[in-house]
Amino acid sequence: MAIRERRKGPRFNIHHPVFYFRNYQRREGRSLDVSLDGIKIETDAEVLPNETLDITLAIGESLVKVKGTVVYVEQLPQGSYHVGIAFKDLSPVAQKALTECFSDIMAHGSERPGILKKIE
Repeated sequence: MAIRERRKGPRFNIHHPVFYFRNYQRREGRSLDVSLDGIKIETDAEVLPNETLDITLAIGESLVKVKGTVVYVEQLPQGSYHVGIAFKDLSPVAQKALTECFSDIMAHGSERPGILKKIE
């Protein structure tokens, strides 16, 4: 069964460190794709749908702080998780940092370290 795409804007394959707090513990993961609407991360720590997470994205030399709600969790055979997170109330600072990152991807393509490509 195909999953229906819910994001309004374009997604970009961006593999950068992601940090978030869950149950007062700092957790780590990495981004798989990012848009202005949300992020898909891979992590070894289980999270639950509808949880709200405080997330810090390491993008270039910037740390971008966002808040998001877990939309889905997919457990992988090796024990890690793919987690879809919808951003809540993206601040102007976070929106600007993400937009600049996306513009950089569009201008320089996939040859830049840590950046793969735009997903159509």
